[in-house]
This record gives sequence, C-alpha cells and structure tokens, in this order.
Amino acid sequence: MKQDYLLKNVLVILILFLSSLVYMIGAQTIKPTPNPDWSKPYPSFKIAGNLYYVGTYDLASFLLVTPKGNILINTGLADSYSLIRNNIESLGFSLKDTKILLITQAHYDHVGGFG
Repeated sequence: MKQDYLLKNVLVILILFLSSLVYMIGAQTIKPTPNPDWSKPYPSFKIAGNLYYVGTYDLASFLLVTPKGNILINTGLADSYSLIRNNIESLGFSLKDTKILLITQAHYDHVGGFG
C-alpha cells in the first residue's frame, strides 16, 4: 500500500515534469516577428518641461531629465539601442547621465535594449 502511494506520487511528479519540459521547449521556439516600424528611426523632440521623446517611429521611449540623473523609460528592441542613444545625444544629453531605467511592461519590444 505504501509502495502504491509512492509510485503514484512519482508518476504525478514525472508527468508534471515532462509536461513542463514540453511547454518550455515550445515556448523557446517561438520567434517574434517585430513590426518593421519598431526599428525605424524617428526624430527626438521635447514633449513638455523636462520630458523628451527618444524612441523609434512606432515604439515609444522617453527621457526624463533631472539634476540627479536622467530616467529612461522603455528601450525598445535590442537593436534600438543606437537609435535611442543617437536621439538622446541629438537633444544635447548623454546616455551616460541615465541613472534609472524603467519599463512600462515586460515585453521584448519594451526591454530589448536594456541589455
């Protein structure tokens, strides 16, 4: 009786492990197809006060300039880094002055440039 209970528990754990393994394999093979406009350059501009738009054509990134360091909100795709850096520099600011990185949601099109 004790062996039956142990066997059932082992089987349940094995099934859970295998089903999660199948899920992980499937999840890792998903290749997102980004919109081409997400990597298209767009000129930076001042929105109001100390808030600036520094994103791409279709993915918003914002720079909040403060005396204690700047705050960058969203970084777009991984290949958006140079576009965002150039937009920040075109406004007369330096990316090195950015002290805080914020995201509005944890999706690859909002955090890809963090790396």
